[in-house]
Amino acid sequence: MNEKLKQAYGRLGLPETVTREELNKRFDLLLKRRRSLTTEAEIAEYEADFQAIKFILDSRDQQEIQEAEDQRLAKYGSLAGGARKWERFMRLYKTHVIISIIAVIVLAFGGNALYNNWQHKKYLATLPPVDAKIMFIGNFGVQDPDGKMDALNQAIIEEYPEWKRVDSSIVYLPKTGEGADTLDMNYMQKAVVELAANSPDILILDEATLQWIGGQDGFQNLEPILADGKISGDDPRLKWGTVGESTEEQLYAVDITDSKFVASLPINHNTQSIEIGVLGRDEQNDKILNFVKYIAEEGAAQ
Repeated sequence: MNEKLKQAYGRLGLPETVTREELNKRFDLLLKRRRSLTTEAEIAEYEADFQAIKFILDSRDQQEIQEAEDQRLAKYGSLAGGARKWERFMRLYKTHVIISIIAVIVLAFGGNALYNNWQHKKYLATLPPVDAKIMFIGNFGVQDPDGKMDALNQAIIEEYPEWKRVDSSIVYLPKTGEGADTLDMNYMQKAVVELAANSPDILILDEATLQWIGGQDGFQNLEPILADGKISGDDPRLKWGTVGESTEEQLYAVDITDSKFVASLPINHNTQSIEIGVLGRDEQNDKILNFVKYIAEEGAAQ
């Protein structure tokens, strides 16, 4: 027993064989006595007794831990000392070791991700430019079990061969409850974010989504598709109305539900009608409008 521990027992007038139960009782009495102390001398004595009993209790705890560790490491025989050092090292530096391992893993995966990203960019550079970004918003789902859009993109190109590459996406926007007429608010918020982030050229919508966003700013006037007379201005599939703050009616969408184009797409939908609208940029309006005209004329011919 070290000298400091002997002094602690001596100060408290306790034998070194005192039980932990007796030590705990002595500690409780000491805590109660603190309330009655008034002078600095009494408080100083109390603090010295408190530190002494605390030191004894801490030493007992450390001793019990050491004995338990000795029993646990006894199975290693002559190697117990090395095992003890290794465990202490891990206790001290475990966090550093774990962080180092994580750092190596992150670097490995990060390097692989960077390489894959570089390979992907290299692949994209070999492809023709995107002719249009098409976003489906509403109660739509892609048929690909992995959720990939490749088959949908290919089907659009096959239906409209003038384009070589499209970038399509689907934003699921269901109604709230069976037979409800309103859209789910959480999904509406997500749809707004997707619209702002992806800036699609063409929107393909179900009837509920068209009612929600169809008259807002950004929808292009589709009247040029009527110029050659192949589609009548009073065709019931045409959606006329004011857009944004304008007071003049314009053609902002076309119902393409029964078109050959929609029938050819590998998508699932639970909708009464499917509409197409344009948010295309001015520099490619003609190309986008020609696409819409082509699809609308399919329906007009039936």
